[in-house]
Amino acid sequence: MPPQNNQQKAKKKQVIQKNVASKHKLSKTSGAGGIKKQKTVHHGKPSYRALDDNTLTLVQQKRGGFFDFKPLPIKKKKITKGAFRFESNPTVHGYSSGYHESGITTDTTDHLWNRTQLGNGLSAFPSTAPNPLKGEKFYESNVDSILKAGDGARTDTAQTILSVPQVNGGGSAGHSGSNVKTTKQKQAHDLLRKTTVDMLRDNDMTPGVASVTFGALTVASMAPGNLASQAVDAKKIKASQIKDHWESQREEAKSRVEHMYQTLSPKEQARVNHHMSNVFKSLPSDRRLANGRCTSPVRDKKRIGTNALTGGGYVSSSNDVLPTPTHSLPIKGNMSNEEYARTATLYMTQPFRERRK
Repeated sequence: MPPQNNQQKAKKKQVIQKNVASKHKLSKTSGAGGIKKQKTVHHGKPSYRALDDNTLTLVQQKRGGFFDFKPLPIKKKKITKGAFRFESNPTVHGYSSGYHESGITTDTTDHLWNRTQLGNGLSAFPSTAPNPLKGEKFYESNVDSILKAGDGARTDTAQTILSVPQVNGGGSAGHSGSNVKTTKQKQAHDLLRKTTVDMLRDNDMTPGVASVTFGALTVASMAPGNLASQAVDAKKIKASQIKDHWESQREEAKSRVEHMYQTLSPKEQARVNHHMSNVFKSLPSDRRLANGRCTSPVRDKKRIGTNALTGGGYVSSSNDVLPTPTHSLPIKGNMSNEEYARTATLYMTQPFRERRK
């Protein structure tokens, strides 16, 4: 990936130096150990463009995403509550679906726009925000990159069943609008909120790290088929056509995430590894990262018994190789560019959205 320009690097260095001297100093996070870099680069077939993404509306295609970021800087724009959420619209399958923000949640953005700037490059969530956001300090310089990358991380609520952290008993939870019981949905969303806070606190954050982390987080938070099938009323899932393709969609998304992961520098990959290692530590012990990747090993795509959804266990204990993604994002793109990083997140999460009318 091309490096950030000298002006950006100098600004980032200045902010970090100020942070060290600040009484609000944050501790620097360290990279995850023991994860080897996978050398294989997956080259896709047709190139992805947001303008051609038929899981987006015409307005969203032309905008290159969901939220309109043109009136920047964001901190000076008056934002209404819930502005990051987008309403339900018709799919080609005869039902309508809203969107699950699978990276930075809508309520997180609401509180982020009401943040307090502390000086020395630091900001904080309001003290009135709920945990895990309440009062958390972070680097102001990370806000725009994380908001833009997070804008592309969206799945259809009609086909979203979430992974529940181990501390909350594990298992899975339907998302509002999925027709699947939503018990523990909040706890599943809290994992996304906590990960966003950790990313905002990362003083080595880049647009590319934000994009790939949100892509990998989306895959991990979408419960694998054998787990999603355990959710109450999983057989009643609104997107009924997804029942026979659940795990194949997760595998396609995995391959896209790894395709973009390989475009990052080793230092950036280490940051993605760090954040995703923390995510998987929060999940039940039978979930794990594959060696050299920021996603889990390949899973069996066949249905187990009479499960509502396809998908079984990991097919190999070794460092398996993912299939080539059906579409690729041109490697010539620059992941240090916030708009390109947003497009990359749209690309990685596209398998979890259906075509719009």
